[in-house]
Amino acid sequence: MENSIPVLPEELVTEILSRLPVKSLLKFMCVSKSWLALISSPEFVKTHLSLNANNNEYTCHKVMMFERTAYTFRDCSVSSLFNNSFRDCSVSSLFNNSSIRANNLDYPRQVPCCFNMVGSVNGLICLVSQLKEFFLWNPSIRKYKKLSDCKTKTNFVYSVYGFGYDEFHDDYKVVVIFIIGRDDFSLQIEVKEYSLKIDSWRMVDNCPSITPLQQSGMFVNGKLHWVSVIDLKQSIISFDLAYGKWGEMELPCYWKGGRGEVLSLGSDRLVFCDYDETYMLDVWLMKEYGVKESWMKMFTIKISKDQLVYGFLGQRRVHMASGSEILVVFGSSFMIYNTKGDPLRSSKIIEANNWDEAEIYIESLVCPFSTVGTEDATKMGLKSSGCGTMK
Repeated sequence: MENSIPVLPEELVTEILSRLPVKSLLKFMCVSKSWLALISSPEFVKTHLSLNANNNEYTCHKVMMFERTAYTFRDCSVSSLFNNSFRDCSVSSLFNNSSIRANNLDYPRQVPCCFNMVGSVNGLICLVSQLKEFFLWNPSIRKYKKLSDCKTKTNFVYSVYGFGYDEFHDDYKVVVIFIIGRDDFSLQIEVKEYSLKIDSWRMVDNCPSITPLQQSGMFVNGKLHWVSVIDLKQSIISFDLAYGKWGEMELPCYWKGGRGEVLSLGSDRLVFCDYDETYMLDVWLMKEYGVKESWMKMFTIKISKDQLVYGFLGQRRVHMASGSEILVVFGSSFMIYNTKGDPLRSSKIIEANNWDEAEIYIESLVCPFSTVGTEDATKMGLKSSGCGTMK
């Protein structure tokens, strides 16, 4: 009797593969057509993402750092990208080590160098160039997409952005708020929203009269949040990506009145950071979303002058670890706060201390291509219109 090779049930194969890192899965897509179809299927991508997002060790969460070493604003060519340095390291390593060495990160050379990071959701990172060109990039699978043009009036004074996931419609969306100057020197608001699912922009109506003070909106509880001025009063303005509704929340009662910014703790908790001329940064947590009375002051950090950029803090992020520790990313510093009252401690990135921006992202198989219009767009090894594979 011939020995036969045992065949694992399909459910068990899926269970095993869904727990593997992205790097391994990209290799296994070449094993067979059936594995390619399985790993690139929307159901598998969502299962794998859910397992990574709920990993209590945070081994699948990364901090990406961007250092712009030499360029001028007039030099936004592809060749100038070689002066840029992208690195990343795992969030878990920051909690467990006082100093670590970051890894070099490949970057799509077709994306202009003069850009800002708008945000990161489910492994996708949104970038915007000075020419208002938007890109979605998943560094884990090395895929990117240039979004269609976001055209507006030419006399806008400035603009702010937001990037998030509409779970109700299973869609990734980019929101742009243009502050437009009129001939009578007054300002008007124009808002546009991009849908990855249909690969197009639409006008958003009924935006309140606001003056956003925060360039990148923070995505929490399915909504984007900006600190804004409304009727001469600072508050938090929100935009629901699923239903297109605007909302407003009050700041903590003991807010100092200085410059503030909305951050997040995980995907469902809102955080407000406040600092003034005393260089003391207060960090507040909204324990119950939308309830002003639930604001709780978590801790205060003393800021040194060299951590300020043109009078303001650089990008800040907070991230909860397993247990009672919180990672705070601001400027070029990583600090770890322990909710049990232990002293603050810092974690150092070797040879990467002067980056311009930092963003926390999760390793995922989420593809930055439109989910409508071509079946090939779901195959992560193939290109679609406006999309690219990094060389």
